[in-house]
Amino acid sequence: MHQQPSPPNGPYGSPAGQHPYGGHPHQPPFGGPAQRPPAWQPPPPHRKKGKGPGFWLLVIGLPFVLLFGCMAAVGSLASDRSSTTSTAAKAHKPSAAADSDATAAEKAGASEEPSSPPSSQPKPRTYSGAGAKVLKLRKSDWTAVWLVTLTHRGGSNFIVSPLDPGGAEQGAIVNEIGDYKGSVLLNEDDGKDTAALKIQADGAWTIVLKPLSMARVWSGGSLTGRGDEVAIVAPPSVGLTTVNARHSGSANFIVEAWTETSRELIVNEIGSWHGEVPLPSGTILVTIKADGVWSFKKS
Repeated sequence: MHQQPSPPNGPYGSPAGQHPYGGHPHQPPFGGPAQRPPAWQPPPPHRKKGKGPGFWLLVIGLPFVLLFGCMAAVGSLASDRSSTTSTAAKAHKPSAAADSDATAAEKAGASEEPSSPPSSQPKPRTYSGAGAKVLKLRKSDWTAVWLVTLTHRGGSNFIVSPLDPGGAEQGAIVNEIGDYKGSVLLNEDDGKDTAALKIQADGAWTIVLKPLSMARVWSGGSLTGRGDEVAIVAPPSVGLTTVNARHSGSANFIVEAWTETSRELIVNEIGSWHGEVPLPSGTILVTIKADGVWSFKKS
């Protein structure tokens, strides 16, 4: 294919080698001295901005600050806890014996529940009725020594007699006429068992069987009462002890002193009476039979 020659003025209509706007190709278009273009140089490398000393101080020092701070906090907490534990220990410190007993109790009770020790004291029994009655007692109560409190509201005989397991009648513990209120002993003698009480009455009555430990206690210098009574002497008399006794009534006034091995009649009178009598050494119990007001005073 035949090519056409380029126009003499170059492809853009200007003479060859001449700047299209006129002048020398290395001259500025609007005149001025000719300049060479600057030689090519690579651009300066990009330098990252370095971390300041504050940053490194923060990076290096912060872990140490945190470490020492945590150690101080833990030490303070441990100190507070130790102080609290020490204070609580002082306020609630049990004795070594208590710790030993508690440890022994825990070991003993690890396999079974602790049981309460059986009580040797009988429980009170209350009975009530009217007129004649044979009051049968529980078999477990036959041999116990009882303090018996009785009341009667009537106008005729009120007689209460123990019956042994064979049904034989023993001596009456109460033999009165009309109203009555008092306390007496039952089964006070060795080998005596009471299976029932034979009651003769014309009115309403109550009978309460109590443990002897529930009797009144004569611990001071004087003791006063009315009618039949049982009193525990605590502490027991020692050596030569005398008692001023007084009774205001119309029937028997009988006082017996009981030691661990014997009993002794110290007063046996009728009606109003007063006097001084010795109280046997070792007396632990006194029984009074009276129909009026009486009083005792150690002298």
